[in-house]
Parts: sequence; structure tokens; C-alpha cells
Amino acid sequence: MLMTFNIEETSGSKKKITKSPEKISKVTYKKLGLTEEALEDFLQDHIEVITLEEEWDLKITGKQVRNDANKRTDLVGLDSNGSIVIIEIKRDEQDMKARRDNFESQAIRYAASFAKMETIEDLVEQVYGRFLLQNGEVDESRIVETGVKEITDFLQKNNALEHFNQNQRIILVASSFEPSVLSASTWLMSQGVDISCIEVAPHLIDGNDDKEYILKVNKLLPLGSDDDYLSEIVKKEFTTSSGKVSNRKSGEQQRVLPRLNQMLEDGLVDIGDEIYHVSDEEGSKTKSSIHGPKEVLWNGKVYSLNEWGAMFHHKEKVNAYTRAVVVRYGKTLEQMRKDYYKL
Repeated sequence: MLMTFNIEETSGSKKKITKSPEKISKVTYKKLGLTEEALEDFLQDHIEVITLEEEWDLKITGKQVRNDANKRTDLVGLDSNGSIVIIEIKRDEQDMKARRDNFESQAIRYAASFAKMETIEDLVEQVYGRFLLQNGEVDESRIVETGVKEITDFLQKNNALEHFNQNQRIILVASSFEPSVLSASTWLMSQGVDISCIEVAPHLIDGNDDKEYILKVNKLLPLGSDDDYLSEIVKKEFTTSSGKVSNRKSGEQQRVLPRLNQMLEDGLVDIGDEIYHVSDEEGSKTKSSIHGPKEVLWNGKVYSLNEWGAMFHHKEKVNAYTRAVVVRYGKTLEQMRKDYYKL
């Protein structure tokens, strides 16, 4: 639920919250006259909307990419773990019902078409080069050279060059989801498929002469609560926090580092532990504290861990685990979890 409110002064310089007469109501993209392409363009330019709470960064590398079955992938990306990411978009739930292909099945077929891509050159020649040309970012004569360098730099910066396309990730985006899509996606997760379902839902603020809108972003899957039945299925069959992910090319097992909530459960850190940003060598100017399973308290305000980390880099997205130093240990959260979980 979303609600507008006002802040009013009371006696003694105190403030109180009062309910605003303005109302927030959920609407569909279709009702707003927006096409699926409009949402696609928005996510291309602002992909951090759906990745802000993730530990990995995402670089968009393709749009409307056609495969050999003459089907088109909405968006293609590369994450900072080296995985190719398929992003499939539907405006509203009704658009899912109108399609002959199931939403999740369509995405799986697209992911399968990328599974055999072995080199960065393949990605540039088949996908990224066309994307750069579409956006007018490079001269055609230097397309391969430029594309390979950009992809290589991105992966090297994240120590993921050797992991290129060892896994494929699927992200489904819509303003709302059919229950059958969520059920099928949960089962796919239990079988080891890396799939997420994210609502990006438009809402109208009623009561103003000039209409205003907000987007509510809600990650439905993977689920974060251990009390949820679907989450239990996922945990038992495919643990995303500290389980193993198949390494397709090398045959080895690559472990995914646990997040802050797991570190709290295991006693590595505690609520109230002081932290500071690694860019502050003295650890005095940016001193903060762990406030919850995803939150940091800084200057009297609560931020998500990644929001806190991004503020000191003037970026919208960073991996805050590599930036947050726990005062009592003198180590970053990244170092601590690698040491504890023997990774």
C-alpha cells in the first residue's frame, strides 16, 4: 500500500504526520497509453531500477535481439559475475494472457539461445555491436574493437573475465504477474534456473491538477522471507544465498556469497555494529551502523546497504560489501564473508 501524507507543526516545535487528501492508485500501462516499448526504453536507460538491491551490476548489451528462430529478446545484459542476462518485459498481466507463449517459457528459450556463446567477440559480433550502432555510440569501422574493449573492461573491473557466460540469468518484468507465472518460476528456481520476477507498477497520484505518477518496484522472486512457503521450496532445492551454482564450462562449482541477513543470522555481525566507508581511511567522517538485514543507519536516516555505498561514489549502483568496513574487525563485509564461508 502507498499513501501520501503531510507533516504539520504542533505546539512545542513538535511535528506530526497527517493523512493527505491525495490518493495513490495503481494503474496499468495500457490505461496510461504506454506501450511495452516505452517500458523497455525506460529500463534500458535506468536498469538500476531493478538491480539496486542486488550485489551485482548490470550492463545492457542488446535490445530486440533476434535469434535463429526469428524471435526477439527484449533486453540483453551482462552482469558483473559474467552471466548473460535475458530481460523479458510485459506491460501488464493481460498482456501475458494474450500471448500464445508462456512468459517464462519464452524467456527460457531466449536464454538457451545464448548458452553456447563462448567468447566476448561472439557477444559483440552478434549482439553488442548492433546495440552500439543503434545508439550511435561508435563508428562502424571500429565496432568490434570498441565493443570487445568495453565488455572486457567491465568484466575485468569486477574480476569476472574468466567467468564469461558460465551462467545465464533471466529477469521477468511486468506491472503485475499471473499466479501461474510465479508458480512456474518458483519451480524453475528449484531446478537451478536463475530467474527473477520483478513488478514495476505505475501508480497515479490523484488530487493534483497536474497528474503525477510514481513507479513501485517490488521483487516477487526470489523471495526474501524464510516464513514464506514458496521461499522454503526454493531454499531446499536451490539456495541462492550460500548454495552452489553450476559452472557450465569448467565443471567446477561456483559459490554465491551470502548476504547481510545471513551474516547476521550466523553471528558474523550484529545490529548496531559500527561501519565506515572504505574511502574514508580514518573511519570518522562516514561512520554508520548496521541497522537491519539490508539497512544501514547514517546521519539519523536509514538507507539500504547499496544506497549507502553508492552515496560516497556518486554512482547509482555499487557493491557495498566491498566498501563497508566493520570497525571492530577492521575488515570489509566482503572480506569477512569470504573468510568465514571459506570462499
